Amino acid sequence: MLHRLGLIGVIIAAGVAFAAPASADKIVVGAYPANPPWEYKTESGSFEGFEIDVANDVAKRIGAEAEFQDLGFQALFAATASGRIDFAVSSISITNERLQNQGFTQAYYDSDGTIVGKSDSTIKALDDLKGKTIGVIAGSTGEAYMKENAEKLGVAETKSYNAQQDLLLDVQNGRIDGGAGELAGFLFAIKQMPALKILVRIPTGERFAMMTKKSHPLLEKVNDAITAMKKDGTMASIHKKWFGVDPEAGTSTVTPGPIPQAQ
Repeated sequence: MLHRLGLIGVIIAAGVAFAAPASADKIVVGAYPANPPWEYKTESGSFEGFEIDVANDVAKRIGAEAEFQDLGFQALFAATASGRIDFAVSSISITNERLQNQGFTQAYYDSDGTIVGKSDSTIKALDDLKGKTIGVIAGSTGEAYMKENAEKLGVAETKSYNAQQDLLLDVQNGRIDGGAGELAGFLFAIKQMPALKILVRIPTGERFAMMTKKSHPLLEKVNDAITAMKKDGTMASIHKKWFGVDPEAGTSTVTPGPIPQAQ
């Protein structure tokens, strides 16, 4: 009987270890790798990007190493909630709806939404979306925006994509009239696609952060590390590396903040 109880204890301990990947020397970070400049994979298969630099620096400051896992954007939410990964990065916006079920660090980037389209597009304002087909990334705030506003704007169809590159290729090839998404990501992507341009900027107040399981034991330490990165100029240096300019004063890239709470 004691032997059986001991064996059960070993099994339970193993299960706990599997459910909580965080250890003293490693944090597991999920990333959607088709999302430059935030995160993407090089030809060698390694991760690079703005948020990869952030996660690596955070890990170093808490005495750990970041291990990155390749996940689809929507899969990041289930993976953090279940404890399969410790944190997720992929230009994930803090929203009150997400805060009901997920934990977030303070924000480190402020963004707006946008409509991207062909250079010769007739779309000049949101009212011009009437009768048009607009693509979105599944699970993104761009998708949420279109769900909330498509009927009001008279959008004929909202088409969902799993990858930003597929969306942009369909815009470029005229299969859809435009794409709704995050401004910085589209700006970076269309540098390689000169046939496309930003058609409309949509003020959304989006703020990007690292997402995690609610009450994750490392959340406070990670948030403190981000504060330190802002105070010593590391976050500003990462911004300049990827966007070529210094972050604006007063933005979340340089202004420390608390762990956001659901309202």
